[in-house]
Order: sequence, then C-alpha cells, then structure tokens
Amino acid sequence: MNGNWESAAIFKPGSFTTEREVREYIGDRREVACEAFFKDAFLGVRRQGDPEYLISFVLGFAKALESSCSGSELSETLTKRFNIPVGVHFRFAEIGAVDAWKSVGPLNIPDPHVALVGFDQLLRELAQSSVGQERHHAKAIEFAYDNQDGTTHWIALPISDGMTINQSKLKTALEVFCDQSF
Repeated sequence: MNGNWESAAIFKPGSFTTEREVREYIGDRREVACEAFFKDAFLGVRRQGDPEYLISFVLGFAKALESSCSGSELSETLTKRFNIPVGVHFRFAEIGAVDAWKSVGPLNIPDPHVALVGFDQLLRELAQSSVGQERHHAKAIEFAYDNQDGTTHWIALPISDGMTINQSKLKTALEVFCDQSF
C-alpha cells in the first residue's frame, strides 16, 4: 500500500480471510494492491478508494482467488465481478526482482514489440542494469495495464533459473505477449 510493495499481509491459499483481518490491514488507507501467485507467475491488481470500498474489494479478490484454479480463471472472475478488463490498456513492461522490485529497481520496457525486435540491445541494457546484476532474488517480467478508472493491474511471468535471468524465458515471455497483443 502507498508504494510499500515489499511489505505485505500474506493470506495463504485454503486459509480463510476474515473481514476483521482485512479491516485491520486496510485501516484508513486509500489504496491497496492484491497479488495472486500461480507457481512463479502472478497477477496483481491495485485499486484506490475509500477504506470500505477497499475492504470489499480485498474480500472479493480473496473469494475470487479461492474459487480459481488458474490465473486465467482468476482473470475471468476479476473481469466479471469487478469489471477489470485483464490484459487490456497496456502501459509498459518491466523486468524486476521478485520481492525486491522497488529496492533493486526494475528495467523499464516501454514497448515489448521493439524490445523483441532489438532483443540483443535489450540484453545489453539488462546486463548493465541493477536488476540484471542482482543475484539474490528470482526475476520476472511484468506487463502493466491501466484500466483508466484508478485501477491498474499487472501480469508477471518468471524469467529466471534460480536468481539468474534466463534469456530464453525472457524471449518467450516477450513473444507470448506480442502474439497476444494483436
């Protein structure tokens, strides 16, 4: 919340998320982000609003996650239940260190199509970046979307083997994005 991306309340699958827990976590905040992990891939949503709205959203997100067996099922539920058009209104992509996105610093990719065409240049920029040199966290590429209503969301795919970026996984993630964005 409020840009504090590396400190979160964690609700484990199968455990019940109570309204009291969510209320305590939200307090008087006006922004919340929820992420759901499916193996090493994840989907996140950030919403803004008054605390009651955010409490309702977090509880609804938890219920949607509880009833979803995959990221695509969760995407469908979020679209239907919360009018979040998952995968629409692309803004940018970033390569980051999982659980240390802000502190390590991501590498921004304004246009994945250009990055794929100039993949060798992307690899050179990545090698010189803080995230490309960092060796303590797994890496992912996030595709960020702006839903134009104060809601943002992101879809992240793993691109590392252990803590080191796997060039083939990165290229495949860019190819999948580019194939689906036409």
